Amino acid sequence: MMVKTRVLVLGPIPPPVGGVETVTKAILESRAFERFEVTHCDLTKGRKKETQGKIDFGNVRWAIIHFARMMRSMSLLQPHVVYMPVAAKWAGFWRDMVLAWIAKRSGAKLVGHIHGPKFADILAKKGVIGSVTRARLDQFDVLLVLGTAWKDLFEGYGYRGQVSVVPSTLTREFFEVANAFERKYESENPVGLFVGQVGHRKGVFDLLEVLHRLKAAGQPAKVMIVGAPEYSGEWDKLMRRRDELAVNDVAEFVGPLQGEALYECFRQASYFVLPSYREGLPVVFFEAAAFELPVIATPVGVSADLLKHEHNCLLINPGNVEEIANAIKRMRASVSERKQYARQLKKDIERYHPDNVCGLIADIITGMV
Repeated sequence: MMVKTRVLVLGPIPPPVGGVETVTKAILESRAFERFEVTHCDLTKGRKKETQGKIDFGNVRWAIIHFARMMRSMSLLQPHVVYMPVAAKWAGFWRDMVLAWIAKRSGAKLVGHIHGPKFADILAKKGVIGSVTRARLDQFDVLLVLGTAWKDLFEGYGYRGQVSVVPSTLTREFFEVANAFERKYESENPVGLFVGQVGHRKGVFDLLEVLHRLKAAGQPAKVMIVGAPEYSGEWDKLMRRRDELAVNDVAEFVGPLQGEALYECFRQASYFVLPSYREGLPVVFFEAAAFELPVIATPVGVSADLLKHEHNCLLINPGNVEEIANAIKRMRASVSERKQYARQLKKDIERYHPDNVCGLIADIITGMV
């Protein structure tokens, strides 16, 4: 009998929900990984999203726990290949480099998957820190990046291993629930939806300003804002700003949602808006597309691999409140545009189905052993 390749999958699983958690869950559910003997080393911390990247007692404690789990997994399982996400925040990056070192010293091949939007900041380090960073990245036999722009970045950086484009995905459950929904595009009062970490980086302060301007112009637009704050203190600042702008009636902050409550928000909305300043390739674009929601977004990160202006979405420049307002007015006014962009985007995300994305990762691992 042929021995299956042993693959250790590192990564957190929901909750909370993010790109890394979603991809980890998709891999563990994937039919493509049935060709391997798969074991999961759980890196879930159960802490709020705004604690990510901080150097505090809680994160140090969890890092030590994860190191111990990793050493135990490597000792017991002796995997041929280790797959792991790589954080883009400085503290998380060095935690992951220790996990990678534990894997390599046991003789395993190592695949890293980079998700975070700030990884360019890590590659920009100079001097001794830059040299150490480069050496740590060279531990990986393969690095997976979310889009072509990041592949070009790594190739220009001089990374010596293989770099392959493997995007994010959405969970099988989300895809199946969305497919069962039939959207009616006609609406007397179209409602917008934002889903993500709530704060400055995702453009939520700009969104409040937009809603204020539209309301003052006699064209009020309601947006449901779903998610937890990205950084400590941002929620209170947003609530104060919402009160100052008098948009309590049109900016509905509902907090983080999962499961059926989140699905219902996608069903109720008529368009999706994410005016971010920095991104990788947000899973929420696939989720909106699966529910046939037209998208308003910014061309940041590697979103350009998916989003094409006036083909499957409306693109606006980060921080341009007037452009965001005009895009929302346009989406609210035109049933035909909402239908055109949403249906096209749903076709365009077929290649991001979890079967396809996990199949890419599985094929890369197969080629390593």
